[in-house]
Amino acid sequence: MNRHVLSSVQLDAQNIANYTATLPTGRIVTPAGIINGTPNFPTMVAAEGGFIAVLANGATPFQTITFYSRNSLERLDRLAAFAKVAPTRPMALATSGGNGIALNPEHAGAAGVVYVPKENAALKIRQAKATLAVESNPNPIPTALLSHSDLFQGLTAGTDGIFYATGGDSDNVVALRDVHGKVQILHQYTLQWQSFPKDQYPYQYQGDHQKKHLFYPDSVVVGPSNHHLYVTGMLSNSLARINIATGETDYVNVGAYPFAVTLADQRQRLVVSDWGGNGITVLDRATFHVIGHIATGPAEDPATIAAGVHPTAMTALPDSPDVFVADANVDKVVEVDTQTMRPLRVIDDGPYHNAPPGSYPDGLAVADGELFVANSGNNDVAVYDVHTGERLGLIPTAWYPTALAVNDGALYVTCAKGLGSGPDLQWQYIGNMMHGVLQKVDLSELPRHLAQWTQESLHNDGFALAQRTARHTQDARTITFLKKHIRYVVFILRENKSFDEDLGDYSAAGKWADSHFDLYNQKELPNLYSLADHYALFVNFMADGEVTAQGHQWVDGASDSDVVQRLWPEYYSNRGLLWNAGPGGSASLKPQAPGAHNPYHYYEKLGDFTNPWISYPQRLYLFNNLLQNQVSFEDFGEDTTRARDGVIRSALKAHVAKSYPSWDRLILDTDRAKLAIDWLKKHPGAKFPHFVYIWLPDDHTAGLAPCYYTPDYFVANNDYATAKFIHYLSTTPEWKHMVVFLTEDDAQSGADHINAHRTLALAMGPWVKKGALDTHLYSQVNTVKTIEVTLGLPPMSQWDANAAVLSGVWTDHPDFAPTPSVLPIRVPVAFNMGKCTDHLLLRREAGATGHILTPAWLKAHTDAHGRHLVPVVQRNAYTPTSLLKVSGPEQLKQEWIASKGVRSYDHFMAYLHRYAQAHGVTIASYEANEGT
Repeated sequence: MNRHVLSSVQLDAQNIANYTATLPTGRIVTPAGIINGTPNFPTMVAAEGGFIAVLANGATPFQTITFYSRNSLERLDRLAAFAKVAPTRPMALATSGGNGIALNPEHAGAAGVVYVPKENAALKIRQAKATLAVESNPNPIPTALLSHSDLFQGLTAGTDGIFYATGGDSDNVVALRDVHGKVQILHQYTLQWQSFPKDQYPYQYQGDHQKKHLFYPDSVVVGPSNHHLYVTGMLSNSLARINIATGETDYVNVGAYPFAVTLADQRQRLVVSDWGGNGITVLDRATFHVIGHIATGPAEDPATIAAGVHPTAMTALPDSPDVFVADANVDKVVEVDTQTMRPLRVIDDGPYHNAPPGSYPDGLAVADGELFVANSGNNDVAVYDVHTGERLGLIPTAWYPTALAVNDGALYVTCAKGLGSGPDLQWQYIGNMMHGVLQKVDLSELPRHLAQWTQESLHNDGFALAQRTARHTQDARTITFLKKHIRYVVFILRENKSFDEDLGDYSAAGKWADSHFDLYNQKELPNLYSLADHYALFVNFMADGEVTAQGHQWVDGASDSDVVQRLWPEYYSNRGLLWNAGPGGSASLKPQAPGAHNPYHYYEKLGDFTNPWISYPQRLYLFNNLLQNQVSFEDFGEDTTRARDGVIRSALKAHVAKSYPSWDRLILDTDRAKLAIDWLKKHPGAKFPHFVYIWLPDDHTAGLAPCYYTPDYFVANNDYATAKFIHYLSTTPEWKHMVVFLTEDDAQSGADHINAHRTLALAMGPWVKKGALDTHLYSQVNTVKTIEVTLGLPPMSQWDANAAVLSGVWTDHPDFAPTPSVLPIRVPVAFNMGKCTDHLLLRREAGATGHILTPAWLKAHTDAHGRHLVPVVQRNAYTPTSLLKVSGPEQLKQEWIASKGVRSYDHFMAYLHRYAQAHGVTIASYEANEGT
């Protein structure tokens, strides 16, 4: 298949196989109509004149607006907004034809020119190479550069070919247009942060306090007669009104996390969707005053435990006061009357009757009596009759549709993840290696094709009744087996490893392993290899998300919310937002404040930490599911859901092991495992929980960060700790009726010769076949589904409801013997070279005994000679999420060099060149890129 769409393609029966992709969950995408590629993660599309403009908002060094021909979808030109990289003179940047890009004026040639500042020049050059190269692109296009700027997810069309785009971190709105194949920047309007009431969620500013407070413009719409722009400010809970001619700007407070803005009721009213609230805010356009609020979901207050409904996209019904609002988190589209200020009806956007949540409607459009709804979760556009609300059918799309536009009888759809990922053999970062896709569907084709497309869409997701029935029948025997023999489930989560990265040298896996990519092997992972020999190894097992922000959501809740999908690129590319993607998703709002590096903060009220309530999927997580269904459990290390006020309610908190440290690189996993073992020893028999969740994160490593443990030692310690914990479980009476699952939260840090989403997973226990090697395509959702059916829990989303139970690895002849003897650590304790602060050395010493550095610890460990009397100064405080956001390629390079040396890394890179040549492609075909 062609994962990177490099030119406009009319899809038909003869070529659709080339543009069909299987996703990590096993779902299939078969887009319809005309398609062309976009840069990574497009989030908005707008149409004006003969142009279609697409804004791409990936976790990349720059964000883009690409112009396409309205008729053919041929790419015309592009604007790239760089936060820091600045051109020294006006120029156009053309993507290369697979030969790299020129990095100075003397080598410009046919390729483009990228100018970088001297600071961090090598890093910037490498990022530019990785993101701008393309696989033999036959149609390079000129790209204008906009320095010191950012783009978020707002884009709209005015008149005379003018488009307006929101700047996110750069707090501006950019006016631009295409003139004879060149992008012209007409104006930049500056916006300012506005304070909001302390009783309004999120109750405090949620941006990066190391930067200035940001308005963070999100969505934009043009007012009547092109007099004003109306812009939502996500981080200031505000709406701005900008005079287009003068730039004069007024502000008004609206709802929490305002998402979209639209005009309704003959353009006399402004409507804002409140992403962090449960409804919309309506304003009088003439007076620019709030009229009131219309609820589209249940009322919420600070004590609300349930997840929000996430109002996102809106579209106004022509010649009417009515507006359709997509409640993304609950799969509903609500029609509201902005005159009477009441909801009129609710359209159920589920794919079938009583389907759990997971469609995630996040794009809307109306045309010719039909409502179009982009379902990002289901990779389709649902078509409804505006008058009756009846669903007419589904249009299949590429992966994760995000926005819709209707123009001149055609529907335009942006799909954030395009046709998915393949191998990530060099430099790729899974977070941005996937090109997006723009689709054009001729609406006149609907009568002829909609019925067929509907069946195709349902079948792609496994939603057809026959598929659901067959899956239920197939799972029934395994479910009966599990309920009969398994009463205790233990889930072990580790961090950021691909299959080949850890098991590339595992010869028993055959073609499923490639030793060229085994960053770690039996030296660092003797127990992993031993457990793989002894129990069941899943060799075709995929992570459902790309990065940690999503990964924990998938393993905890069998879904990741629209908030997480849309905002993690901003966190990871350091564009003014802080980590806010629970579970595990809170970051200090004041990095210099006491407690900023406290790994126990998540047990208490958040205080000066980000509030992740907005990020939760509708049915929350396994812990909530267990609590509601009265299944005993204990949580070691994973964050749990909080009420809207940031407090973990007592019923849930009672199941959290409060002595267990969360993310802190200087507390080793051997200490974490010991704490968990000691806790379980104190809870024997009836007190032993039926579900145990333990997070052992140190195989993430700290890369080459000075004075931290080396990657080799982190991985080896994690391997030993994991085996010690599993071995203890195998000596308990509960072992006779136990299964242990082990996996990683994502695969983002390593290379893999099969798929960038592939990671490792094992099932262990007496009822697991010895030495089983399972090749079925499974993902994390299949593990969650298996946990649920074993413990009698209902599904949490459409994914686990329609996932197969793990099968083929169970035996009727159990072996109750304990696991093999734990193999000792074969890697000596070692630390990365570099200058160490006194504070870091003290933290490391405290961490070596399972503690954090506090004044009390320091006092207790100061001898009569006054040693250790080094002040615990907050300027050296450790920011707990900083190392989580090291990009995959950088983490791979750092770990490889630290583990095997520069010579080995160079040898590895040389192999990739030979691999590419043998497969008849350029190295660029394996690179993360933004070149389409």
